[in-house]
Amino acid sequence: MSIENLTPSTQPEKSQAELRTILESRITSSISTLDTDIEAYQQALKDGLFDDKEEEEEGVGEQRRATMQKRLTSQIEQAEKLKELLDSGQELPQSQPDLSTSYTRPDGRVETITLNLESKLQEFIDLYAQTNINLPPNFKDTIRSIWNNNQVEIEKAIQQQGFNELLILPGNIPLPELKDKMSMENGYLEGSNFTDGGSFVSAKSPNVTKARIVLVHNAQDLQDRQELAQTLNIKGQDVKLDQALSLEDYIVFQRYYFEKTGKHLDEVNYTWLNTKSGVCLVYSCWSPDDGRLGVLAIDPGVQASILGSRLSRCFYLP
Repeated sequence: MSIENLTPSTQPEKSQAELRTILESRITSSISTLDTDIEAYQQALKDGLFDDKEEEEEGVGEQRRATMQKRLTSQIEQAEKLKELLDSGQELPQSQPDLSTSYTRPDGRVETITLNLESKLQEFIDLYAQTNINLPPNFKDTIRSIWNNNQVEIEKAIQQQGFNELLILPGNIPLPELKDKMSMENGYLEGSNFTDGGSFVSAKSPNVTKARIVLVHNAQDLQDRQELAQTLNIKGQDVKLDQALSLEDYIVFQRYYFEKTGKHLDEVNYTWLNTKSGVCLVYSCWSPDDGRLGVLAIDPGVQASILGSRLSRCFYLP
């Protein structure tokens, strides 16, 4: 299905009162996060966190203070902009395609993460046209509704876990069809447990019947992002499955990442997924030696230093 065949927007417009309520929720969420971080800053002052430790070079404590202040300043500016918009009385737009917020990494660095729905939506529509995935006529409307209805939670998830990429996926695409159309290079390398469990025909994943937005980290390997590196050596049974990618999500992410960068995800590490193959849990990686996507399954009690999880958050309509 070509891009032109997607029907124009028929999404019902929200009233200005509804839009103001959504904006007020974003402001409340921003202030709540700010209050929590101010308390943490005040506690750090009491605990002497900003003093140099004996083993540290001079000025390291001051760097910690500056980092926390930078985060607080960014949050204050963001809340003030939202409040200014609310108090202006001007008509609010139906859609807020840009979402920008600050995130403090585990190492203390503060970054501003900005995501634009419309540009990302077009990228995925192009990808699905290129791979001959048929999208429903209301796909754009559905994705925009998911985005608009969940902006407060999306923003909060970014602030908490630093998600800097989003995936946009249709629902009800049979996994065998999806894997064939998203195939790269030499296709797939299936492990014996995966084939014994029925392969792509019998694999079971949650929430894949619905169109969805999935927040992820834009990192080639788990070790490239500290939030993901911290999941290495985790057992499958300890993975929070509601925060892990499905095999469907992962296959699309692999193809999307390749189209954007010319590289493949997880050439070094393996990623636990929330997909079941019989009694086993699926995990996956890219095999650079033979140019195939490895799809394997194993007992959830297994752990290995190169096996971790790609944190994610999934949003869809009720």
